[in-house]
Amino acid sequence: MPALLASLLVVAGCDATTTGEEGPTGEGEGGSAWLSGTVDERFQDVGDQLGGFSQTMLEVGHRYSELHWAIEDENWEYASYQVEKIGDAVARGIVRRPGRAESAESLFLNGPVEQMLEALGDGRPEAVQDEFSEFTAACNNCHVREEMEFVWIGPPAERTTPVQSPDPNR
Repeated sequence: MPALLASLLVVAGCDATTTGEEGPTGEGEGGSAWLSGTVDERFQDVGDQLGGFSQTMLEVGHRYSELHWAIEDENWEYASYQVEKIGDAVARGIVRRPGRAESAESLFLNGPVEQMLEALGDGRPEAVQDEFSEFTAACNNCHVREEMEFVWIGPPAERTTPVQSPDPNR
């Protein structure tokens, strides 16, 4: 995490070792402060912008909906892509909020994600639907363990994605 934040600060022109126009005050083009304060305060500001697991769950929720519709379309490649990205998002969330690691890893990453990918690789619609139900249950079990049981997940009722089946007959 510190390496990621340091990289972000360097890219933003806020490296504490930099002098001149984009020096440690965070002043950049036009003299306006992009980030101000000490290096520790800037790290905290960037960390706050990255958020904890709530930002992760926004991405996961979107990708879960995409996964559902990809399964409905039997677009296994797109569905697999979404599962991989869900796993990536949860892993990044763990970096930001390590206190969620045990639940996220034991209830979700180390099982349901891999099993969903296997089912998609086999491409049997019934098996994929069954595994999607298990995948959804894993989401909800994790929420219960993290005392977030009021966040109950289920397949979306309406399609809001612009991504459509590559098969025009579906």
